[in-house]
Amino acid sequence: MYIALVIFARWDPLRAMAGARLFGGVFALQLRLQAQGVQLPYELLLALPYLMTIAALAIAGRNAPYPGAYLKPYHRE
Repeated sequence: MYIALVIFARWDPLRAMAGARLFGGVFALQLRLQAQGVQLPYELLLALPYLMTIAALAIAGRNAPYPGAYLKPYHRE
């Protein structure tokens, strides 16, 4: 989930803080809905943060810029 947050934030610390609040809020919402006894299968409520992560990556990760050295092997000199 943390890698998804970095991609969602597009390597910007301020966007990362906003994304962390968003993902944390969805996690807290899932717990609150379970405690209130919402008439949904508990498996769906447990999957809610992960479904939100997939949706956020599908929307924000489409044209996300990557660092220049991303996926290049590191060779120690």
